[in-house]
Amino acid sequence: MMKKYLFISFIISIFFTSNVFASCNFQIIDFGKSKDHLKKKLNYDESMELMMVPDEFGGELVFAPLFETCNKESALGTFAEYLFINDKLQRIHLSRANMPDRNLMVSATSKYGKIPLPTGMPMEQWRGNYYWEKGNIIIEFHVVNLELGGHMEIINIESLKNRSVMDKYYEKVGKWLDTQN
Repeated sequence: MMKKYLFISFIISIFFTSNVFASCNFQIIDFGKSKDHLKKKLNYDESMELMMVPDEFGGELVFAPLFETCNKESALGTFAEYLFINDKLQRIHLSRANMPDRNLMVSATSKYGKIPLPTGMPMEQWRGNYYWEKGNIIIEFHVVNLELGGHMEIINIESLKNRSVMDKYYEKVGKWLDTQN
């Protein structure tokens, strides 16, 4: 009888944890908005600096733990990366490595739609990618194995409105990758 209650409590805790994480808004500012808008949304004081790294392809990456934008315990371990090109938000990248749950996957499916898993395959064993188009955004979800063991969940969210900006960015990245051995 005790095992039954423990099992039910476990299922309920997973349900509430997943629903809390699913209620997180990853896109706290609109695409095309500036880093200053992000800073205001994060409630940063004017004297506080964003954790920002310019890249050699014309972008600036702003890093923030998702906990800063979501403030839910189930978001712990999820890292948000905001890509700005010409001071305009172009991409949101979320990653979560080696966590004992699939909160990012649960959140993606609740926000964007179901991922058709092979029949009988538990969510925890699935590896692959899936794409959605919702309005003016494209969402990519990936679960990949890590070289040294474990797995990583990834969500990329991009605007379809200014696709040419990201295409030029990815072209620069691709040319650089072609030069690497």
